[in-house]
Amino acid sequence: MTATLAAALAGLALVDSTSLGTLVVPLWFLLAPGRPRVRVLAGYLAVLASFYAVVGIALWSLARLGVTVASGSLDHPAVRVAQLVLGLALFAWSFRFDSRRGASSVARWRERVTTSGTGVRPVVGLALVAGLSEVATMLPYLGAIGLLVSADVSPPTAAATLAAYCLLMVAPAAAITGARLAVGRRLDGPLGRIDGYLSARADTVVGWVIGIVGFVLAASAANALVFA
Repeated sequence: MTATLAAALAGLALVDSTSLGTLVVPLWFLLAPGRPRVRVLAGYLAVLASFYAVVGIALWSLARLGVTVASGSLDHPAVRVAQLVLGLALFAWSFRFDSRRGASSVARWRERVTTSGTGVRPVVGLALVAGLSEVATMLPYLGAIGLLVSADVSPPTAAATLAAYCLLMVAPAAAITGARLAVGRRLDGPLGRIDGYLSARADTVVGWVIGIVGFVLAASAANALVFA
């Protein structure tokens, strides 16, 4: 684990910390009427970070095992055609995400957070749904896993690094929670402005991410098919 790799992973984790699930949803918890549901928010962040750590270790293991096998099979024309179709489908799907639409996924998420209970099951369910809905679009996390595969680190190092990545990913939300408890409602104004900025653009950002992934997949497949 070099300093350059560690710095790159830390930067990617901080980018991931600004997603809907890792920052916007915690802001909704803090801005809800009444006293902040700190225990609920802490449980949500713990489950979310654990979920991403488990998924990351599983993806790293699969990628590490399959990198040698896949290197030859990816050049098969049938695989490239499937990749091209998947890329075009993702690119077309990306146009469905528009923050200017009234019935946005952000509005549905906000309603889900505000109506969620304070028990263990609702909090765990909310965190798992948030993780499942965003894991495919979290390119920084997938990029971090790719960096670890390329670096050929040992399994214990990979597991520890991915766990640290996930902790750093939820650290800004935890820090904001601590500041909110220390300062009180005086922080609601700045937090509300941050929430408004991120919420207004969340769907569009997701659409851009999906569109970029689709374009890259389709372009790579098309290039391989044309020059094969």
